[in-house]
Amino acid sequence: MDKAFELIGAVSAAGRNGITLRELAGRANVAVSTAHRYITSLLELGVLERDAAGAYHLGVSLITLAGRYLEEDGLRAAARPYLTELVELSGETVHLGIRVGDQIVYVDKVESAKSVRLVSHIGSRVPMHCTSMGKVILALLDTATTEAILAAAVQERRTPHTLTGQDLLAELDRVRRQGFAIDDEENEEGVRCVGVPILNTEGSPVAAFSVSAPATRFSVADCHRIASTAITMAADIGRRIGYTGTPKKER
Repeated sequence: MDKAFELIGAVSAAGRNGITLRELAGRANVAVSTAHRYITSLLELGVLERDAAGAYHLGVSLITLAGRYLEEDGLRAAARPYLTELVELSGETVHLGIRVGDQIVYVDKVESAKSVRLVSHIGSRVPMHCTSMGKVILALLDTATTEAILAAAVQERRTPHTLTGQDLLAELDRVRRQGFAIDDEENEEGVRCVGVPILNTEGSPVAAFSVSAPATRFSVADCHRIASTAITMAADIGRRIGYTGTPKKER
C-alpha cells in the first residue's frame, strides 16, 4: 500500500506531461519490473492511465473518488459561500487549504474574474513556512508541533523575501498577535497573499483560506484592509463546523 501510494504521488507530482515507467521506478527506488507490477494493478483499477507516448497520468477512478470526497466534505461546503463572497469583495482569487504534514494542500479555489490571475490547482501543495495559509496555521499550532514541522521541513529561501530562522519565528509571533498572515512575495516573486485560520471544535487550526493576487495590484495595505473581513468570515465558518470559542493562546 505504501509503495502504491508513493507511485501515485510521483505520477501526481509529474503534472500534465506524465511520467515514464523508468522514472517511476527511480522515484520509488525499486526495479523497473517491480514498478511495472504495481502499475499494472493501478491501471486495471483505473487509478492510473497510460497515454499514447507511454507516460502515466492519474486515472478517472481516482479523480472521481477525490471529487466525491470534496463534494461531501463539510469544511469545503461550509467555506464555499464565504470564498465566493470574498472574491466578489476583493476581486482576487481565494484559496482554501488544509495542512498535510509540513505542507498546505489546496482543497478549493474560487477564481478572480480578472484577465491576469494566478495559476494554481486544487490538490496542489505549497510549503508552510513561506505562504500566508501555512504561516497562520503554524502560528496557532502548539509549540511542539510547530517546532517539529520547522525542524523537519527544508526551510528553503524560495525568493529573496522568504523568511527563515529567527526572522520566521518573529513573524509567527506577529501573526499570532494579529490573527492573520501575509505572504509578501515569499513563496513566489510578484505574488502577495493574506491568509486567516479556520478553527475546529477544540480551537485549533483545521484549515485556512487566503486572498492572492499579483503584487502590482495587491498591496500590503490591501492585505490589512481585507484581513478584518476575512477574520470575521473565518469565525463564521468555524461556527458552521461546530467551533464556538476563541483561538488557543497557550504556547
